[in-house]
Amino acid sequence: MTSSTLTLDPAKLRARALGRKNPEAEARTDGGFSLIEIMAAMAIIAILALAILPQFGKFFERAAVQNLAGEVSNAALLVESDYSLTGKATYKLPGVTASVADSKRSTDTTLVGSLLTEAGADAAAGANGYGFKIVGTNPGVTNYTVIYKSTGTTPGLVIAPK
Repeated sequence: MTSSTLTLDPAKLRARALGRKNPEAEARTDGGFSLIEIMAAMAIIAILALAILPQFGKFFERAAVQNLAGEVSNAALLVESDYSLTGKATYKLPGVTASVADSKRSTDTTLVGSLLTEAGADAAAGANGYGFKIVGTNPGVTNYTVIYKSTGTTPGLVIAPK
């Protein structure tokens, strides 16, 4: 080694500054982290990750519920506008299902429209309805039901836990 290498070596400079007699024989004690310290840090990070992980599933399901609620609301607006433009007072199932099908944007969302009586109960097959109901389903939404009712005791969008 050259003399410039000897003078630039931090361990030797530190030993010389501290007044040690033989800087060549000094053992390095500041080589970095020990294996135990690294493993302890990794264990702490793993415990924190396991505590946070369940929250991500809830976050994604909340986002899927919001998307599904938006699609159901859009379908309800389209049904209402289709019938208000024609001036009809009662709904017919083919018109409701066609409007619901036209409003669907997402490929994994399923929207089903049906007719309701004045009281908000499901209408009989083939009857005219005074209202309509849209039920939305999505594979990402497993713990909630998203339903829009245009009439009855609780009209509007209802997001309820299953």
